[in-house]
Amino acid sequence: MSRFVLFLTPQTRYAQAILILGLLASLAVAFFRVRVEARANRVELAMDFSDLDAVARSYDYNPAALLVALRRAGLTSLAVTEELGANVGADGKAFATTGAALVNAARVTPIADPLLAQLVRTHRIVEGAVYLLVSDAATYRRYRTVLPLHFSPRSVRVLRPVRPWLIEVRTQIDYFNATALGIPTDQIELAHRLGLLVVPRFQNDERLGPAQIDAYFADVLRYDPKVSTVIFFGLGNQVLGYPDHLEDTANAFKLHPFVNFGSIETYDAAQVQKGNDTLARLLPGRTVRVQAIAKTELDKIKLDDAVGRYVLGVRERNVRVVYLRPWTHQDGNLSVEATNVEMVKAVADELRSGGFRLGRATPIPQYHGNNRVLVGLAALAVPSIFILLLDFFGWYGRRIAAAAYALTVLLYVAGVAVHHDAAARSAIALAGALLFATAALLVLIPAWNEMPSRSFGTQFARSAGWMLAATGVASLGALVVVGVMSSPLAMTEIERFRGVRLILALPPLVALLLYTFDRRFGAASAQPRDVFLSPVLAYQLFAGIAIVALGALMLVRSGNESDVAPSAFELALRHILTHVLSVRPRFKEFLIGFPCMMLLPALLPPHRRVIGWLLALGIGVGVGDVIDTFSHLHTPIEISILRIVNGLVIGAIVGAIVMWVYRRLPLAKA
Repeated sequence: MSRFVLFLTPQTRYAQAILILGLLASLAVAFFRVRVEARANRVELAMDFSDLDAVARSYDYNPAALLVALRRAGLTSLAVTEELGANVGADGKAFATTGAALVNAARVTPIADPLLAQLVRTHRIVEGAVYLLVSDAATYRRYRTVLPLHFSPRSVRVLRPVRPWLIEVRTQIDYFNATALGIPTDQIELAHRLGLLVVPRFQNDERLGPAQIDAYFADVLRYDPKVSTVIFFGLGNQVLGYPDHLEDTANAFKLHPFVNFGSIETYDAAQVQKGNDTLARLLPGRTVRVQAIAKTELDKIKLDDAVGRYVLGVRERNVRVVYLRPWTHQDGNLSVEATNVEMVKAVADELRSGGFRLGRATPIPQYHGNNRVLVGLAALAVPSIFILLLDFFGWYGRRIAAAAYALTVLLYVAGVAVHHDAAARSAIALAGALLFATAALLVLIPAWNEMPSRSFGTQFARSAGWMLAATGVASLGALVVVGVMSSPLAMTEIERFRGVRLILALPPLVALLLYTFDRRFGAASAQPRDVFLSPVLAYQLFAGIAIVALGALMLVRSGNESDVAPSAFELALRHILTHVLSVRPRFKEFLIGFPCMMLLPALLPPHRRVIGWLLALGIGVGVGDVIDTFSHLHTPIEISILRIVNGLVIGAIVGAIVMWVYRRLPLAKA
């Protein structure tokens, strides 16, 4: 084990001690985070009522009876959306038309309503106004409550205060059609009657002030206090209160401590609701991630794929509200009604078997691991590993060491002071990730110089040891990233770690530079100028172009926001790996990084020199990907650990196969 200890010299003992302190602080953060992730395991299954009602009526199903069957299958919540002006009259309880339409209609047919007919005859109809004829008492009360929130008092007039009520709204019809008129009371009462939690969906109006925002919440809670999660919608894609009254919206949430804010998961930063991140920051420990599949996409995928995506979102991305839309196709011999029941049951059963509970969604709360002192101690691991690396390369200096610690502390304290600690923590975590990746590459220096064993079993044990050594050091870098970055906002992807792609891109380049310019890797050039001035053969040029292209593709494909879709074969392989292993390992680890680590010490020195640069790149990819796995902070630590372990096992198998093939080649026996 002494050959793995590369950085221990007497002059850096203080850095070694502070590094251990920083790692212990990071480990404490990880411990607290694992515990809070295990507790925040209650998930809501919410069905969109508007879409469900449309499907039920299309197939002549009873919506209430269908909801009872869905509740028995595992449905917990009913998502009810504000009625838009364009949809008035869809339930037969009201009718909306313009004054101009009334005047034109009167020219060809008598108007049945006596008051409207009188207004037309006496020319008191305002052609540019909207007239609402309401026959339902609850609907009338809702309109009387909501209309003054969006229109000035003088714009809304009750022309007949008895059934059927008649309301005049002086506004343009296009604006009226896009205006939200509150959530229909009967939908809230239906959810209450069936024992379902209510997920209200509100649309923002930039003119709303504190009183109007409070009225939104009060109107729903008056009918049913079992409101669980509020999710916003609208053509403007804004949260309630945007842009000037987000604090008022946050205060309205705080008046109702059991109501969560639902942050909709997106794969494109441009689709994030305006004001979403600011509102989440104003509501610490009250934000839950919401996953939905658009109706247009549901028509293109299979039912099993949809179920798998919902479950994967909960298990691997901290999704706590699964927003379901009805399945509009038959699955085999099942009716559309039975298919939807089966969909909910499949999601519910898989979540329960995975240790999750169904009910009111539990957000990630403020927890001990986000303590500023603990995070600050974890951050000290970064300048410590930097100093040890300087010492290893012979560049150590006390002034540089002092500056490294001072800069880290100053950056962290300044970030906290100006309320931009997320940016400061990201910079520190990125530096730590790259420094530990470099340390992981240096651990393999003896493997670049040792002779392979004649025994395959002995060589496999050696290769596996080197793979575990490099992965272990890289995992320390991942631990520091976890220790520095694991805030509740980062775990719900409100605050994003912007350095993820650099963690993937830079370690392969660092590995190539180390291999090229450091003699200890066994194939270094004496002078850098010799490398840059040496002739390039055609095959080397084409190989370099191919590697650059593959690297660019790897970066484009990374993350959830990739514009390059995986192939059908890759999707099938992902599905098989997930089904067999529960947590799918990453291809960059078990197909590239780990096999390269295994093959490196098994090669004869001449062969090692020929493809050494390629091995260096592959090992850099694997080391960076190990740290990157833990950099996706919305993924629970337990899942990331299982992903690495599965990758190591499969990578060792792939590496063993490659070693076996290599040793059977005639050139390996020379």
